[in-house]
Amino acid sequence: MFKDTVIVAIGTAVSRLTGLMRVIVLGVILGQTALADAYDGANNSPNSIYELLVGGVLTASLVPVFTRHAEEKDDDATSAVVTVSLIVLAFATLLAIAAAPLIFRIFSLNPSAAVDANQFRAVGTMMCRIFLIQIFFYGLTAIASALLNSRRRFFAAAWAPAVANIVTIMFLLLIPFTRDGTPGLSDIKVDGAFYWLLTLGATGGIAAMGLVLLPAIKRANINLSFKPELRHPAVRTMARLSFWTFGYVVTNQVCLVVIKNLAQPGSGNQDAYSKAMTFFYLPHGLLAISIATTFVPELSRRVRNNDVDGFAGGMTAGFRWISLLTLPASLGMILLAEPILRIFLQHGHFTSEATYNTSRALIGLAVGLLGFSIYIFALRGFYAHHDTRTPFLVNLVENVLNVVFAVWLVDRHGVLGLGLAFALAYLISSVIVLWLLHVKHKAVKWRALGTLLARCIVAVAIMSLAVTGVDRALKPTSGYSELAELFFCLVVGFMVYVGALFVLRVPEIRQVSGLLPSRGSATPDAEISV
Repeated sequence: MFKDTVIVAIGTAVSRLTGLMRVIVLGVILGQTALADAYDGANNSPNSIYELLVGGVLTASLVPVFTRHAEEKDDDATSAVVTVSLIVLAFATLLAIAAAPLIFRIFSLNPSAAVDANQFRAVGTMMCRIFLIQIFFYGLTAIASALLNSRRRFFAAAWAPAVANIVTIMFLLLIPFTRDGTPGLSDIKVDGAFYWLLTLGATGGIAAMGLVLLPAIKRANINLSFKPELRHPAVRTMARLSFWTFGYVVTNQVCLVVIKNLAQPGSGNQDAYSKAMTFFYLPHGLLAISIATTFVPELSRRVRNNDVDGFAGGMTAGFRWISLLTLPASLGMILLAEPILRIFLQHGHFTSEATYNTSRALIGLAVGLLGFSIYIFALRGFYAHHDTRTPFLVNLVENVLNVVFAVWLVDRHGVLGLGLAFALAYLISSVIVLWLLHVKHKAVKWRALGTLLARCIVAVAIMSLAVTGVDRALKPTSGYSELAELFFCLVVGFMVYVGALFVLRVPEIRQVSGLLPSRGSATPDAEISV
C-alpha cells in the first residue's frame, strides 16, 4: 500500500504541477479581472452540476461497489452500473446546457457594482454553454478511475488530470498570438478566436482526461457490456446509496454558491479565492488524496471481512500519515504565501495587488489544511461501510459553519475571512467526524494518533523557527533571488522537520526505508494494522 501511495503521489504531483501551470498561464492572460471572475464561475458550473446530479453518488459508492463486484467476479453487475451511470450523465449534460443562463445566474446573484451585471451574466452564460459539456467527461473519469482503483491499478487515474492540464495549456498558449492587451468581458462577444480557444481549451482537456483512461481499462481486462438495466440489484444499490449522498452534495453546492457570491463576482475576489484554492489543493491532493486513494480498496475489504481491528488500524494509519505530511505544508503556506504566489502568479496581467489579495485568501485556507484532509479521509471510512447518511449529517454541520463564519468574517477581512471561514468549519468538523467514526465503528486508535500529533506539533514548531530565520536573513532584490530564498526556506524547513521527527522517534520516518530492501520487521505503529 505504501508503494501504491508513492505511485499515486507521483502521478498526483505531476497532475497538480501541470494544473498550477494552467493557473499561471490563465493568470498571465486574464489577470484578476471581471472576465477572470466570469471564467471562474462558468468553468466551475460543470463541476457543481456534475457533483449535484451524479458526482457525489459516484464518488461515495463506486469504489466499494466495484471492489465487491471484482471479488465476486460479477461483470454483469459492473456493466449495469456503468451503463446506467453513463446514460444518466448524458441526460444530465444535455439538461445542464439547456439551463446554462439559469446556472450562471446562480453564481452571479451578487455581482460587483464595478461591472455591468447584464454584460457579466451574458458573457458568463456564453462560456458556460461550452464548459457544461465537461459534465459527461467528469463522470466518465470518475467511473473509469473507480474501476481501475477497485482492481488496485492506480497509475492511469493518477496521471490522467495531467493530460487535461496539458491540453488546456496548449489552447491557452495560442491566445497571445491572436490578440494584444488585457482582455475584457466584451472581447468574448466580438473575438471569436479568443472565445473558442478559452472555452474549448478547458472542455477539451476534461474530455481528454476521461478518454485517456479507456485503454487502461482494456489493459486491466475489465469486461464490460451494454446493460441498461435500471432494475438490476447493483443499480438499485447505487440508488439506495444516492439518497443521503445527494443531500450531501446539495449542501456543498449551496455553500459554494454563497461563498462565490460573498466574494462579489466581478471584483476579482472570486478569482483570488479560486486561485488560492488551487494552491491549497496542491498539498492536499498530493499528500492526503494519494493516501485515501490507495487505502480505500483495502479498507473496503476489511469491512467486508468483518475485520474491525484491521479497519481501525488502516484508518488510524491513514490519519497519522495525513497529519505527518499536511501539518508542515499548512505552516509553510501560512509563512510563505505571498512569496510563493509572487513567484508563480505575478506575471503578465497579474499585478502585485492581485498577488497580495490572493495570498490573504491562501493564508486563511491553509489554517484548515489538516482539518480538511482528515475530514475527507474520515468520510471514506463511512463509505466503506456503505453509510452515506452520517457523512450527509456531518457535512450539513460543516457547511452551516462555513456559511456562518463567512458571513461574519468577510466584511471584516475580505477574502482572508472567506479562507478562515473554510478553515474553521473543517477544523471543527474533523473533530466531530473522528468522534462519530470511532463511536460507530471503533475506527480510531486515539493513543497512536494523539502521540503522533503531539510529536508533529513539536517538529512543526521547530521547523517554523528555522524557516522564519532563513526568511529574515535573506533579503531578495529580484525575482531570481526571491526564488532562491523560497528554495532555501523549503529545503531548510524540510530538513529540520524530518530531523526533528527522527529525534522524536516517529515510527513513520523510519518506515520510509520500506521502499528499499527491508532490513527488518516494520514497527506496528506505521503499518495499516497500527
